[in-house]
Amino acid sequence: MKVRPKLLVVDDQSRYIELCHALLPHYRYATLCQLPGPCAGCSKREGCELTHAHDAAEVFSALSRDEEIDVVLLDLRFELPEERLLPRGRSLKERQAQQGLAILEKIRARYPAMPVILMTSESALPEEDLRRLEVDEYAIMAGEDAFDARALGLLIDQVVRPSGLSDSRYVFGTSRSMQRLQRHGLALARTSLPMLLLGETGTGKSALARDVLHPASQRKGAFVAVDVSAIPENLVAAELFGTAPGAFSGAVGRAGRFEEADAGTLFLDEIGNLSLSMQRLLLLALQSGEVTRLGENRSRSVDVKVIAATHADLAAEVRAGRFRADLLARLNPAAALSLPPLRERKQDLLLLARKLLKRRLERAGDRALLQEYAARARVLPEANLEVAGESTSSEGLRFVLSPRTFAQMNAHDWPGNLRELENAITTLVLVGLAAALRDETESPIIPLPERLADELLRPVSGTSASEIPPQDRLRDLSTLLEREFLRNVYFECGGDFEKMAKRLLKGESGENARRVRTRFNQLGLRARELKAQQSLDDSE
Repeated sequence: MKVRPKLLVVDDQSRYIELCHALLPHYRYATLCQLPGPCAGCSKREGCELTHAHDAAEVFSALSRDEEIDVVLLDLRFELPEERLLPRGRSLKERQAQQGLAILEKIRARYPAMPVILMTSESALPEEDLRRLEVDEYAIMAGEDAFDARALGLLIDQVVRPSGLSDSRYVFGTSRSMQRLQRHGLALARTSLPMLLLGETGTGKSALARDVLHPASQRKGAFVAVDVSAIPENLVAAELFGTAPGAFSGAVGRAGRFEEADAGTLFLDEIGNLSLSMQRLLLLALQSGEVTRLGENRSRSVDVKVIAATHADLAAEVRAGRFRADLLARLNPAAALSLPPLRERKQDLLLLARKLLKRRLERAGDRALLQEYAARARVLPEANLEVAGESTSSEGLRFVLSPRTFAQMNAHDWPGNLRELENAITTLVLVGLAAALRDETESPIIPLPERLADELLRPVSGTSASEIPPQDRLRDLSTLLEREFLRNVYFECGGDFEKMAKRLLKGESGENARRVRTRFNQLGLRARELKAQQSLDDSE
């Protein structure tokens, strides 16, 4: 029999605890009572006040005493005397109104992994505080008549045990923001609604769509990915919607990506780069569920789950007139999934590095190196990444990071996010593996080179004047210096042109990003070539 979650209800009065016990009787409750639960059916139930946590002191007493608490249901407003309130707000009234958030802030500091559902009878919630304190969910509880026990029970179960894919190649990790993203993403994946993924370059938007959302949608068709920023503007329509023979010079009859993704998922990466005319065509396709090949008059029905992704601020793009408001509304921005940058989820650094390394070593050439050395060391052809001093019972090859290198990794800002991490960790492992093969060693333990780690984790420095060879003209010299400077800024900003624009130019970043990209191309710099140079995986 599955054990129901244990709830800690925090309310200065008894209204919410009585509602929960009456309408959710089968849950376990953490109370100030020392009797074993559950409360429902307890021989002492009659006359019991269902003692629960009334203030901050009782909250942390319960959390320290009871290790089985699965989720905290926390009231927002507390009508308590000043001496029982945590400091938040200037007046007594403000402190009472914000006491739930003050308690939540303390919970986040002491128990960062504890799921919290905020309970309130108010419809206006402090959105900025909810985002900053990473509230898992909130429930509007206006009284027994309006109390939806089934909805709250479902909410509790989702928060405590988010249903995921057990064999997913994607690492959600332990951060609150990623756990919340997992719950919401898996719920939205089953719907027919378009989905919007937001996040910096390299945060794993493509991998989330491919490895998690598409399988979770249970759609039978293919997963089809299109990076619209990599397609010349005059060919985007042909790529997405297909062509009829003779539609333009050299055109042949072929299906577009919408038709290829029929009954499946179409992933549109960097959708913010679409021209306004293409945005209109995309909107029509989303509204009608039909596409028309270039050069044809006949429309074709398609059943496609559209997932769009961008690093841009689309709301700002709408205000600047570069993105259609109706298309943004169609992409369901209120339910957008925001992927945090790696610098905000460093608690998952080692877990992510292990997963990215495992994926990289599935490639044939790298796998062959691993198998060759594993046979020499007489161990299983498996790569285990660890930090020196960790206890491990692994049977494969053990690639060991020094504590100094791991400390450097935790201190690094990772502007390239997961792409940069994958490049760094696979470079360290493959260089260490190649050196072990060259030196004909047989140990299953391979220390990873610290000096190489220093180089990989060092911020990209600018090119000095002494490194530039003499040129025929000062103009050529300045062009070369500008080219090297923009190249370095590109790497430092993780390939994000909007970040580059904010760093280099004053004014509106969206328009400036286009200027930077134009100058970038004029100087002969190509983003794809630079990514390949750093062995970055464009499928991330």
